[in-house]
Amino acid sequence: MREIFKPIKTLNSRLFKKNKGRNMVAVLAILMTTLMFTTLFTLAQSMSRNMIEMTFRQTGYDAQASFKSITDEEVALIDAHPDVEETGESIVLGVAENSDLAGHQTEIRWADEAYASHSFAWPSAGRMPEGADELAVDTTVLDYLGIPHKLGQQVTLEWRPDLTSQETVSSTFTLCGFWEGNESSYASMAWVSRSFVDQMTGGVDGPVSEGQILGTHMAQVNLYSDRNIEETMDGILADTDLTGLEYGVNLAYSLEMNASAFSESLPMYLGMILVFVAGYLIIYNIFQISVTADVQFYGKLKTLGMTKKQLKKLIYGQADRLCLIGIPLGLVLGWGLGFLLVPVLLGMMEGESVVSASPVIFVGSALFAWITVLISCLRPARLAGKVSPIEALRASDAPDRMKKTTKRRGSASLGGMAWANLGRNKRRTALVICSLSLGLVLLSCFYAKNASFDMEKYLSGLTIADFELSDASSEDYTGNYDPQGTTLGQDLVRQVENADGVEDTGHAYSHQFVWQMDDPTAAGLASYYNEEVLADWESYDEQGAEDARNSLAEKKATVSMFGLDGIPLDEMTEEDNVLAGTFDPEAFATGDYVLAVTSAAISREEAESLDVLPASPVGDTVELDGKSYQVMAVVLPGTSIVDGAMEAGEDAGLDLH
Repeated sequence: MREIFKPIKTLNSRLFKKNKGRNMVAVLAILMTTLMFTTLFTLAQSMSRNMIEMTFRQTGYDAQASFKSITDEEVALIDAHPDVEETGESIVLGVAENSDLAGHQTEIRWADEAYASHSFAWPSAGRMPEGADELAVDTTVLDYLGIPHKLGQQVTLEWRPDLTSQETVSSTFTLCGFWEGNESSYASMAWVSRSFVDQMTGGVDGPVSEGQILGTHMAQVNLYSDRNIEETMDGILADTDLTGLEYGVNLAYSLEMNASAFSESLPMYLGMILVFVAGYLIIYNIFQISVTADVQFYGKLKTLGMTKKQLKKLIYGQADRLCLIGIPLGLVLGWGLGFLLVPVLLGMMEGESVVSASPVIFVGSALFAWITVLISCLRPARLAGKVSPIEALRASDAPDRMKKTTKRRGSASLGGMAWANLGRNKRRTALVICSLSLGLVLLSCFYAKNASFDMEKYLSGLTIADFELSDASSEDYTGNYDPQGTTLGQDLVRQVENADGVEDTGHAYSHQFVWQMDDPTAAGLASYYNEEVLADWESYDEQGAEDARNSLAEKKATVSMFGLDGIPLDEMTEEDNVLAGTFDPEAFATGDYVLAVTSAAISREEAESLDVLPASPVGDTVELDGKSYQVMAVVLPGTSIVDGAMEAGEDAGLDLH
C-alpha cells in the first residue's frame, strides 16, 4: 500500500511547488476562515468566562459551595471526602465601624490560605497575618482610612464585639499585607491572625452567644467537578452524617447563570454558521478553478492508469498541505484579533476583561476549518475522479452550449471585458458574490450587536437617576440604618443641587416602625399570603415563612414610611406603576394621602391577575405613626427606592412600604 501511494506524494509535492500563486490564494482563504472561527470561539468563550468571573466577584468567592455556620470537626469530615478538592475556613469577629469607613462594610476576620485566595482577598504585597498585632486589608480600606499603600503602616479599627451594646473597642495593627480592592464585592475583608481571634473569642468554636456574629465559623468547599453541585454536596453531607448542615451554591454555577452566559455567546456560535458557508464557497471556488485548469493533466493521469480513488487522494493531499500552512496562522491571528475585540465587546462590565485561552478555542477552530476545507473539496475531487481522457482534451471553463455572438464596433474596454468574463460561468460568479455578501452580513451583524446596546435603557431597570447620594448607614446591614444620620447633610445636598449640569433632583426620606394593621389591609395580605404561598416560601426560608404567619395572625407588620418628591415620586407614580386608583399631585402635596406599595415579591403581571392586592386598598384610612392618611393609589415597588438596610428595632415579619 505504501508503494502505491508513494507516486501520489511525489506528485503532491511537485504540484504544490508549481502552483505557488494559486496556493497562496488558497492559503489566504483557509487562513481567513480559520481566523474567523478562532475569533468567534475566543469571543464566545471569553464572554462566558467574563460573566461568570463578574458573578464570582459580586458573590465574593469562586468556590462551588459555602457554609455560613460550621465547626472545625465538620470541616475536617467534609475535607476528607473524596469528592472534595479543598476546603477553606474563616472566623468572623465583627464589622469595622470607623467613621472614615462609613458606607463601606469592612469585615474583620481570620481566614486560612484557601479561603482568602478563593475570596479574591489574597495579599499581592506582603503576606497573611501571623502575629496577634498584624493585619492584611485591601487598598480600598486603606484609601478610606487615608493610609499609604506601604507595609508596616499602623491601622486602627473600631468594632463591636457585642452587637447588643453600643460600646466599641479599638484595635491597632501593623499592616503586613494588602491587595487591590474588589469594587464589585459588597464588602472588604480585613484579615487578622488566628491568635487574635482566639483572644477575642476565648477559643470558642462558633458564635460566642446567640444573636452575635463574633466567632461565627464559615467555610468554602471546592469540588473536583462543577457538574451537579447540589447533588454532590448532598451526597457528601449524607456520607459524613452532616445532613442537617445548610449550605449555599455559588450563584455563578446556577442554571440561570449558565443560561445567561450561553445566550450572550449564542450570536457568536450562530456567526460560525455564516463563516462556514462563506469559507466553503470561497475554498470550493478555488479548488473548482484548480480542477478545471488542470483537467487535462488529470486526464493524462487517468490515461496512465491512475484510479479515481488516487485522483481524489491527490486533491485532498493538496488541501492538507494548504491547511498545514493556513490553519496555524489563522489560529494565531484569530486569537490575537479576539484579544483586541473582547475588551470592546465587554466594555460595560466591571473590572478588567479576561481573554480565554482555552484549548477548546484552538482545537475547535482548527477542526471546523479543516472540515470546511474537506467539504469544499468533495465536489472538485469527485469531478477530477470522473474526468476521462477524451473529455479532458475538449474541456473548457465555459458552458457546453453554443451562444450567439454579437459583433461590436470600436475597441474593447477593460470594463466590458471584465463584465463579459463574469458571464462566462454564471454559477461560479453567483457563488463568489454570495461568499462576499456573507462576509459583509457577518460584519454587519456583529457591528449591530455591539452598537445597538443602549446603556440608558439597560440602567433604567436598575436605577432612576444618574447619581444617588445616601446616608452611609443606609448600606449598613449589620449596624442598621440610622434615619438621623449626619453623613448626608442639607448643606451637601444644596451644593449638589446647585452644581453645574444638574438637570433634575429628588429626595427620599424613610422611617420604619411596627404597625398594627387595619382590617382591610390585613384581609388583603391574608388573601395573597395563603397557605400555598407560605408553603413555597417555607421551602427555602422556613423562619421567614413562620414569621409571616405570626405577623398575619397578630395583624402586625414592619412598615417603611417614605417621604418622596421629585425624581423618586415621579418614578413611583408613572402610569405603568399605578395598579389601582389614580395619582393626584395637588391632593398628594397636602400631606393627607399615602401611596400603598404592593409586596416586593410581586410582579406587575401577577398583580393584574389578583382580585385583591396585597396592600392597603384604595380609599382606606390608615393610621401611621400617630397620623391618619387616606390611600390614594396602590403602586408597584421601585427597587432602587425602597431597598436599603433596616432600622434597629422590632421586626414584625412582613415588610410593607
